[in-house]
Amino acid sequence: MSKFLDALKLAELFRARRKDAKPAGIRTAILNHSDRRRTTRIQVDVPLFIYGYTQSGSTFYEETHTIEINGGGGLVAMTSRVKPGQRLAVTNEGNDQTQECVVVSVRAQLAHANHIALKFPTPMPQFWQALEIGKDR
Repeated sequence: MSKFLDALKLAELFRARRKDAKPAGIRTAILNHSDRRRTTRIQVDVPLFIYGYTQSGSTFYEETHTIEINGGGGLVAMTSRVKPGQRLAVTNEGNDQTQECVVVSVRAQLAHANHIALKFPTPMPQFWQALEIGKDR
C-alpha cells in the first residue's frame, strides 16, 4: 500500500503542473448493445491521469482518456504496459477524484495505445460525477 500512496504523491506533483491547462470537453453516447455488465455502458471521452508501477518497480504516469465507462469501471486507451490483475490509481481530471482500479484485460490495438479494461473494487458511478450511469437495468 505504501507504493500506492507514493504513486499518488508523485501524481499530485504532476497534476499541480497541469492545473493551468484548459479542461478537455466530454463527449457521450449511450451504447445500445447488450452485454454482461450490470450497468449501462456509455461511450465517453473523460480525461484521466493514471499512475502505477512497471514490472521493474518504477512508477509511471500517463495522461489519457476513457473510451467507455459504466458504474463498475471503464475502458481506457493507454500506451504504458500493464497486465491483468495490476492495480492502478486513476484520477478523473474533471472532478479531481482518485480511485484505485484493477486491470481486467488488455487488448492490443493497431494504433499506439492499447485498450485497457479497468474495474473498481466496488461499483463507483459517482467517480464519473454528473453522468447518469450506474443505475441497475
